[in-house]
This record gives sequence, C-alpha cells and structure tokens, in this order.
Amino acid sequence: MHKIDQLTKALSDQDKRHIADLVETGQTELLNHEGINERNILDIIKQIKEFEQVYPDGLRTYVERAKSLMKKSEKKLHNFAHCVIERPDNLIKIKFPWDDMMHHCGGGSREEKRVYVPDGQRDGQFDGKEEPSDESSSTSNQSSEEYDANGTFPQGGNIVSPSEGEGSPQSQRTLSPRTLSHGELSPTAMSTIEVPTIEFPTTAMSTIEIPITAMSTTEIPTTEIPTTEISTTPLSSASSNGEGYDPNVYRSSYLALSDEPKGRQQNKTNTQKEATQVSGTLAQIDQYLQYEQIGLNQIDKVCFVLLAGGLGERLNHRDIKLKLLTNLVSEKTYIEYYCNYLISFQEYIKRRKNKEVDIPFIIMLSDDTYEQTVTFLRRNHFFTLKESQIYFLKQKKVLCFKDSEAHLDFVYQNGSFVLSRKPHGHGDIHSLIKNQINLDTLIEKGYRYLYFFQDTNALAMKVLFVCLGVSIEKELHMNFLAISRNPGEEIGAICSLTNSDNFKRVVNIEYNFLESILTGSGGQELVDEDGFSFFPGNTSSILFEMRTYNELLKRTNGFVPEYVNPKYADNERKHFVRATRVESMMQDFAFLYYCGGRAGPGIGPGPGDVSHEEGVNDMGSYVCKRGRVGVTQLDRCLCFSAVKNDPAKAKRKVESGIHPECMFSAEADLYYSNCAFLQLACVYNRKLFLLDELEVKTFNGVRYFLPPKVLFEPQFAFTLTDLIKKVTGNISIRRNSTLWVKSDALIRNLQLDGSLIIGGGVNCEDASALPVVLEKDLCVRNRGDELVELSGSGEEENSEQLQIRGYKLVKREVLMIGS
Repeated sequence: MHKIDQLTKALSDQDKRHIADLVETGQTELLNHEGINERNILDIIKQIKEFEQVYPDGLRTYVERAKSLMKKSEKKLHNFAHCVIERPDNLIKIKFPWDDMMHHCGGGSREEKRVYVPDGQRDGQFDGKEEPSDESSSTSNQSSEEYDANGTFPQGGNIVSPSEGEGSPQSQRTLSPRTLSHGELSPTAMSTIEVPTIEFPTTAMSTIEIPITAMSTTEIPTTEIPTTEISTTPLSSASSNGEGYDPNVYRSSYLALSDEPKGRQQNKTNTQKEATQVSGTLAQIDQYLQYEQIGLNQIDKVCFVLLAGGLGERLNHRDIKLKLLTNLVSEKTYIEYYCNYLISFQEYIKRRKNKEVDIPFIIMLSDDTYEQTVTFLRRNHFFTLKESQIYFLKQKKVLCFKDSEAHLDFVYQNGSFVLSRKPHGHGDIHSLIKNQINLDTLIEKGYRYLYFFQDTNALAMKVLFVCLGVSIEKELHMNFLAISRNPGEEIGAICSLTNSDNFKRVVNIEYNFLESILTGSGGQELVDEDGFSFFPGNTSSILFEMRTYNELLKRTNGFVPEYVNPKYADNERKHFVRATRVESMMQDFAFLYYCGGRAGPGIGPGPGDVSHEEGVNDMGSYVCKRGRVGVTQLDRCLCFSAVKNDPAKAKRKVESGIHPECMFSAEADLYYSNCAFLQLACVYNRKLFLLDELEVKTFNGVRYFLPPKVLFEPQFAFTLTDLIKKVTGNISIRRNSTLWVKSDALIRNLQLDGSLIIGGGVNCEDASALPVVLEKDLCVRNRGDELVELSGSGEEENSEQLQIRGYKLVKREVLMIGS
C-alpha cells in the first residue's frame, strides 16, 4: 500500500475519499496492481464518481450491501424462513376449460419427449413423433377425401380456389369486397357496398381473372398468374347453427373446449353434461367480457411503460430485441407491433369518446440499447406516433464483482483500468420515472394507470383491458398479470407471505427462493385440480394505480429491494463464472405497498437485504396501510410468450418439458393466441370453430407445435368483445393456412384452406378506411404459404432474423380482399 500512499498525496481531499473507500472495502488487488500510476488512478476515481451518480449511497455502501447479500447467497440463506406461504389474496382467475397447451410435454419415452405440445395431445393423441416433412404432402392444397367443402356453410356461399392445372409457384389474388360482400357493418361505420350481379352457368365452374397487387411485406417475383374460381356450386344443406357437421370429416381442434363443438342445435343427442359444460364456458367468457368492458371504458386513462434495456445477444441476435420480428407473415418488429396497438387505442378513444389523445409511452433503455432504439424509431417516423408522446429513459450501469468477497471486477489493458459495469436490473424503472417523469402532470390530465410490460411478450397487449377491469373492480393499487404455473417451473411465483406477526403481503417470490422456502419447511408445492401450482406465475406485466404509485415514489425515490444472483464456479461458492452485480426487479415494488420502503438517496432494502429475524417486515419506518396488491390469472396461451433463449438452450428446455421461450415458440404462440380468441368468439356466438390437429415442426433443433398462421391487427379487433361482434359465423381453418386480418372487417362464415389476407391496400391500417364486409359464406382454397426449414444458402445466410428462427416463409398463393 506504500505506492498508493505516495500517489494519494497529490490528490484533492474529495478524491482521497474515494481512495479511502477502496481501502475500506478491501479492494487490495486493484490498489496493489503493478500498473497503477498517477494517471490511471485518476481515471479509476472518475469511474467511481460516474457510478455514484447512478448509486447515490456511494461505493462503500454498495460494496457492504453486496457483501451482505453474497454471504446469504453463499450460505443459501433467505429472509422468508419464518413466513407462511399461501395462495395470493385478491386473486381473480379466469381459466377456460381447454387443456392449457403450454404445460405438457408429449408422452412416450425420454427419447420421444422432443416437443412441447398442448395438454390436449395427451392420452395417446400425440405419440411424440414428427409429421412427415415431404413438401409435396405438406404444402399441397388439392382436394382430398378428408376435406369437406360442404360441411360447414349453407347454400349460396362463395368458393375461391385455384384453377385446375395451375403451375405458377408464387401468385396472388385480389378481390374487391364488392365481389364478396354486401350490407352494412353499422349505419355510421360505412356506406352500403353494392354487390354486382354475376351470372354463372349452372353446368360448369366459371372463372374470373383476378388482378395482382403487391404484398405489403415481401416482394414476390412477377409470374404468370393463374385464374381464381369463384363458384356458386351448392354447398351442403348444413345450416349456420351447425347441423350437418360431420365429426368424421373434420377432427375437432385441440383447442376445443370439449370433444365436439357446440351450437344451439348442433347435435340433438348432446348429453346434459355437455350442455352444462357449454353453460360453464359461456359464464367464464361472460366474466372475461365483464372485466374487459370495465377496463375498456377507462381506455383513455392508461399510460404505457416498456422495459427494453436488453440486447438479443443470447439469442444470437446482435441488435436490439425490439427489432426482432414478431412473425414472418406481417414482418412487424416488436416495437412497431406495440406502437400499432397504441395508435389503435387512440383511434378508438377518438371514435368512442370524441377526444384526441396522445397516449404517453415510456420506454426504459440502457446504454446498450438507447442509441439504436431512438435511431430506429426516428428512421421509421415513430410508426405514426408523435415523438412528443414517447419518453426515453436511460438506465445506467453499476459496478461488478468477481467473487463472494465483493472484490471489484476490472480489466487492465494498455495501461488503463476499466471497472466492469452492468445494468442494475429493471427495478431501476421506478427511480427513473420518479426523477424524469412528472406523474403529477399526467394525473392532472386524467391518467390513472400505468401498464408495465416487457420487450418481447407480444401477447401482453391482448389482455390489458381485462387486467384493468379487475384493478378497477377490486380497487387494486398493483395488479400482477399471471399465468398458471407448473410446480418447480423457473418463473417467479406470486403468493401471500405471512410472518410471525401475522403481517400478510402479496408479493412475487423468485422460483429459487420459493424452492428453498418449501424445502426448509419440509413441504412441497401444492397444486390445484388441474395440476398447476397454487402460486401463479409472474409474466412481468403489471398494472399500477397511478396516484398511490406516485405517493410511494415520493416516499421511497422509487428504490426497490435488491439481490445478487451469482453463478458459482466452484463447490465452495466463492468464485463466479462471470462477474455479477447487485440488482433489482421491477415486480419487487410490491413490497413497498406494505412497508413503504426506506426513503433516502440510496437503493432501498429488500427480501435479500432484510436483517429482521422474523422475515420481511423490517423494511422501513412507515407502512402504506392502504396497499392492495392483487393478481389476474389467465391461460398462458392468451397472454404470455417471451423470447429469452437461443435454439440450443430452447432445445434443452423442450427435452425437459419446459416452455422453450425462443423465436419459434413466440411466433407459434402468437398465432395460437389468435386461434384461441377466435374460438372463444365462436363459442360465445354458438357457432362452430374447426381446426386441424396441430402440426409439430422442428426448426434449429427445437420441436414445437405450429398452428395455422392467424394474425389479427388491432385495427380489426384488440379485444374479445370486438372479435365477438366481428366474427359472427362458423369458422373452419385447415392446417398450414394463413389468415391475416389487417383492418376493420365483418366476417360471417369462413372455410379456409390456404392463405387469405383481409384489408389490403396502402391505408389498410387507417381507422377511417371503410370496413371489409364478408357477409356471405366464403370458402377459400389455394396453395397458400408455409414455414419451411432454411436450406443454408443464398439470402438466408445473411438474414439474422431467419437464422435465429431456423425457418423462412415461402409464399405460394394468397387471396387478398381489400377495402
């Protein structure tokens, strides 16, 4: 230390304080390094000063806190040992009686368990073997004995299919709604579209030439376009209420709420049990719709908070995660997808409430993502949002440690010392909002709620208004959006904790803490009648009531509990695989509702930082006595599918029966979620919803189910309430089909075996455009498109978006019906 003593003599008193902090915290390796000199010691001090702008408590407090947390981590200690853990209070659970597709791996030997599939595939329905990959058998949409074009709709429908002998590999059809539509959506929504009279001979199929228009997503080489047949050949005598449905022709989807679809008079041999099941299902849909309507009435009172501080490096994506494509049909990035929803909400508010609003959109970024995100949004004109309504918050980084003694991690290179730094965790969002967003002003403007969501969960927007309705009805200050959780699943568990003083709180407990709590008490995780844990899984989508949230921010400066999560390199749990740091989590704000947190400039205490022997009660000097934290639990397929893993890790998870959480699963889940909502709409309207058995595909080694590619833009329907009004007939969708509804539309009976895009055109997402009305029965058959494995050559090699998926979309033929 003699060298340091000599170097510090020339320093100012302020700089000497920083050196003293290094000495007091035991940073001897850094201070005794042979490369340290008068120049680089000043650079070290500069880095510490930058850190203390992020962490106002200072270096000494930070290191001491890290030592305390690491000691507990090393000894596997926690502060919940004396707590009773129970199912959370204020829990609203809406679970539809289909088998939740996200929680079961197909049966068979371990070698056969290579795919993550719906529970509906149990009991021999799925044998764990992949479907044949022969392109000719999987992509051909020619007539087959299984396909009954007459099994769903009444007479007088339209059949749209390719002509016999077509050979063009890629083509498009475009029909004006005048060809297939009539009537009005509503007296104020659109003008009447007159249907021209088309004479067809009664003895032969007739064809009309369909002009080609450009796809809005991917250019397709110009080819000779074959004609499309529109036939008035009589369909079956089946009525739209379902009579005439042949279960032997069309297998009921594994989305089915029971073994057979239900209609008012579909099958006169239905048992009383089946009728009771339908009645129960309708009651659950009614409950969902009730909460959704309550929330929808307050649509103009919600601000949005997106957490997007991460890069896609562990996905083998070198860019920001917000630029990942949600799917290959629309090719919308995640950030465009979210902006599109906000635009739709604003248009809805304008139509229904007669007011212009610019919904505040708060985005938390990091040093790694800030410039790229802002540049991408500006280059795309903020996807029609106003720049003034977007608030960019940049999260800074904190210092890292190399071992359990809290020695600072650093790199010495070219005569300079660089102290390792990483983000402090997404819990920083609260302090950033406190310091940079004037919530008082937003409250004065009438905003009442903040909706927090993650960067790669496209399903979070679909269920917002149900959560909002629950928050309003139950007067919740914080409302977790949660899913059914498997026992032992590596996802945060929401539960009620009660300490020895009978002080109860609803909080999120990370799965590793939960396991140790249960193990320590000699118990095991309790399950419900469906085999899921009593403790719902946290999706990191949370709704906050703004007034109480703002009060707590002012008391606590937004500082939430901290923790460490080191990956140990040795059995003694002393050294780390890679540098770690003190972190915080957004969801741990829940603790502050019961204890108020600790006001001051530093980061507040938390579940890993509480010294009180009896648990988590000693967390501050005052209590938020009015705090009400609750949970809205929905089926996973409706609300949660994140992107976290590269293909190699995703493959291992599938083999262990765990959701892969990769690009393939996220895209498939987006399609499936729309199928699920579509089925709920059909069931509610007492109509049929028919779907082929789900395909199983393997891409990049990951085996997962692949439903029909169904996409609903929010301009068509962003709530189940809307979908019920706009899809009023029987729906039949064959495997490998694509249905993309891009704008406002009314769909009656639809039988789809191929690719159909509704709402084409340049301004298809313009709310003022006339709706597309498909009131007549429509049967579409064409060669469609298909997700196929990459061949490993050509353009595919240069597309990171395709490489991380392992597949591409091959477009062969599509019918486009524009407004």
